[in-house]
Amino acid sequence: MITEEKFLEITRGQEKEAVFRLGKIDPLYSNGRPKIVFDGETTASTKQYPYLAPYTPTAGDRVLLAKVAGSYVILGKVI
Repeated sequence: MITEEKFLEITRGQEKEAVFRLGKIDPLYSNGRPKIVFDGETTASTKQYPYLAPYTPTAGDRVLLAKVAGSYVILGKVI
């Protein structure tokens, strides 16, 4: 069994991954799954992200993404 001290030693300095992220739809987006320019980054992701049915992506939209199964899903536009 691991002691409290050992647990704290092992986990100290490890940051939690964010459940949510903000970004913008790639300015070159025209159709399909969009690439994202995440906040704090200057280039669009190489990965294309799925989005929820009620939202229709538009180039330049500011969006909220949620971490799901090791990736992100676009929840919708932030107004």
